Amino acid sequence: MRDVAMTSMTHTRSTHATARRSPVVIGLCVVGAALLVVSGLIHLHLERGPYQHVKTINWLFIVQFVSCLVVAAALLVTRHFLVALAGAGLLAGTIIGFIISRTRGIFGFHLTFSSTLANEALVVEAVGVVLLTVTAWLLWRRD
Repeated sequence: MRDVAMTSMTHTRSTHATARRSPVVIGLCVVGAALLVVSGLIHLHLERGPYQHVKTINWLFIVQFVSCLVVAAALLVTRHFLVALAGAGLLAGTIIGFIISRTRGIFGFHLTFSSTLANEALVVEAVGVVLLTVTAWLLWRRD
């Protein structure tokens, strides 16, 4: 009986390891990590450029940049569904922050204009949310 349980556990682990090595999953993880890095770099550039005068939110741009780098690296290393979900959540949260800053204001700042890069970041983040959600689902489904 114990041999059957061990064989079942070994099969589950090997199936999961195979899913993580799937060219499709690896490709999705690489593209998802790249979208996270691009979003982070755009926010770093915005913090150093057009929004540097906004002291109430500039630290959020830096936190977003660092968070994107950490999650992107973790996704490439682990290819775990929770990390992919964390990436999707990070990008979705960034989109929500943008919407709040445009409509109601955030931390005393109300965004009255958006640069071209801010709009490009929005597109990158929307694509990233979808792609990372699909990636998480594929990793979870094969887990």
